Amino acid sequence: MRAVAVAFTGSGEELRRRSRRDFLINVVLGGLYTPVARRHTADYLASRTTIDGAPIEHVPVARRRWPAIVLVAAFVALRVADEFGHGPPLPLLIVGAVLFFPVLWTTAAARTIDAIQWRGMRLTFEAPMAEVYRASWPLLLLGVAWAFAQPQVAARAAAASMTDLQWLLGTAAAAAVAWPLLAWQAFNLRRLRFTHTRLAQAPIAWAARLPAYLRQCFLSGVVLLATAVAPVLLLRTVLFGSLTLQRLPVTEAALVYGAAFVLLLALSAPARAWHEARMHVLTWDGLRVTGTARIDCVLDVRTFVRLRTLDAWRTIGTLGWHRAQAVVRAYQAKLASLRVWVE
Repeated sequence: MRAVAVAFTGSGEELRRRSRRDFLINVVLGGLYTPVARRHTADYLASRTTIDGAPIEHVPVARRRWPAIVLVAAFVALRVADEFGHGPPLPLLIVGAVLFFPVLWTTAAARTIDAIQWRGMRLTFEAPMAEVYRASWPLLLLGVAWAFAQPQVAARAAAASMTDLQWLLGTAAAAAVAWPLLAWQAFNLRRLRFTHTRLAQAPIAWAARLPAYLRQCFLSGVVLLATAVAPVLLLRTVLFGSLTLQRLPVTEAALVYGAAFVLLLALSAPARAWHEARMHVLTWDGLRVTGTARIDCVLDVRTFVRLRTLDAWRTIGTLGWHRAQAVVRAYQAKLASLRVWVE
């Protein structure tokens, strides 16, 4: 096998120009356009990537996205109707959402993967829908549990007598149940995405294992809690005398929540960068395309964390202006860490 070069030929300024339209649409739609905007960003990064001097190309796909769009639009419409008292109960919407999620994920994964080609060799995604549903059992279990618990949770949250301790214990219990299930779900979907993708009919062998993935998610959660969530909650309690902010007027409470969210983003930047770096190594190190290629990952985690943290702070300080440059710099660092060997 011989080593081949992997390079990125784009720039942050070009990505910023291409993302302006997506940003405006996302503002108008209140964030609902975020998945599409992220896919456009991923498409741009891939289209400016070369392997052994040959670019990654995008080709038309036969799969239609309208069924997925209709499902999302119907869910949003029903959710809005429920807010005005004319839609189905929220627990039914929760169950419907988790039941339709595997369909939406499969459609999105197939459209994204099937559109990629390199030197005439196309990627194809071939995961059976039944297997996607089997792999989605953590999400289905979590959704059903949340559907049953939602009325009681809503009633307790609306109660004026709810104490900070009750709120803290309830939130901690929900996080303790949801975090491992969501991590397991993420691993299952990522495994399907790789092991059911073919490069010119050559299968892909993914080296990541569930215990290592769950352990990383657990450690990331602990670090995030200790360095960001706990300090923000403590500061909020010291300044306003309450975790729930029930005594504050609605406008002031909204401002406090907004400021807390920005502070949480800033404090969590190192933890999020560390998690991103470790997941990149877990995902790509040891990946093999049978009879075609092998990938090793030599990412310097400490250097990447420093890069991403500073870029995250710059993005917050510039109100998002630096985001495109940050995305490109992170992508370049990840590409530089990959050692690709082909036959």
